Amino acid sequence: MTAAVPPPPGAAGPGSGSPPRLAFVHTVPALAPVFEDLAASSLPGVATRHLVDEDLLSTATAVPGLDFDRTVTRLQHHVDTALDEGASAVVVTCSTMGPATDVVAATRDVPVIRIDRPMARQAVRHRRVGVIATLESNRAASRAVIEDTATAEGRTVQVEDRLCADAFDLLRAGDQAGHDQAIREAAATLAPSVDVLVLAQASMAGAAIELDLDVPVLTSPAATVAEAGTALGQPRAGARPPRGTAVSQLRIYRIRPGLMDAWLPFFHRTLVPLHHLVGITVPAAWTNPHDAEEFVWIRQFESLDTVTAQEEEFFSTPARVALGDVRGRYVASHEVRLLHPSPPTIP
Repeated sequence: MTAAVPPPPGAAGPGSGSPPRLAFVHTVPALAPVFEDLAASSLPGVATRHLVDEDLLSTATAVPGLDFDRTVTRLQHHVDTALDEGASAVVVTCSTMGPATDVVAATRDVPVIRIDRPMARQAVRHRRVGVIATLESNRAASRAVIEDTATAEGRTVQVEDRLCADAFDLLRAGDQAGHDQAIREAAATLAPSVDVLVLAQASMAGAAIELDLDVPVLTSPAATVAEAGTALGQPRAGARPPRGTAVSQLRIYRIRPGLMDAWLPFFHRTLVPLHHLVGITVPAAWTNPHDAEEFVWIRQFESLDTVTAQEEEFFSTPARVALGDVRGRYVASHEVRLLHPSPPTIP
């Protein structure tokens, strides 16, 4: 056996002693100067870093499956790059990436902020919420985050959305004016039937400047930068420290053919930290140099009596729920062996 690839060093959080640094992950290059200007004006003295990955948008999805796992893993890589460079907080500016951002945020010890969460908290103060998006993926993600936020806050909202697909085509063609005008026309149509209007994507913020409506219009960039400023220098609580390791599971997996290269980073970057959040430690994992599909790892629990409760807690965390049937996607077969400590005997 050889040890499987360990978690990246940046997963532990930013370096100590550095001044606050804020990183942005973009899928649209044009958003970098927008957020740079906002940060410069509202967060003076904070260093910024922008990472752009246009290809990430084309594969992003909120549906559990291999594509979602790959999106999470790729986003994890960008976030870890920012952390390795000393970032104290990271903002993901693509709302399509919202569900993946939530998973990443649960597995890192610094704030990782999804672009539409602060705006959603403002939106649910109103009962009838209108959403305009220029991509179907954004419309679905924005509707979901508003409804989830309302549920979390004990509020009832009615969400009515509109897809303005022509606007995104105009933006990609370089026609910013045409993009903004298409959004304004859609906003004017939707506004009479709602109490607040949400422009789902950060790239839509410019269209709000000339809107003259009878309802408030919410955009994400300013609210998110403000939240990032509050979050800078405030690390998350991190994983629950284990209270003991009285019982372990030796888990022997046969990974489906061709999926080991995807499984290893997903396992270490996402699944291991999610285990640690509920006090299940994963001290070691191995691959077999003589069997390309064998993967062996260990889970440790606080006691035999807590195994069921800790597993139920693990599978019920929102980030784990979002991932769906992970074992079904990757694992062709598996064995689980329960292990107890074997103290040395004295003759």
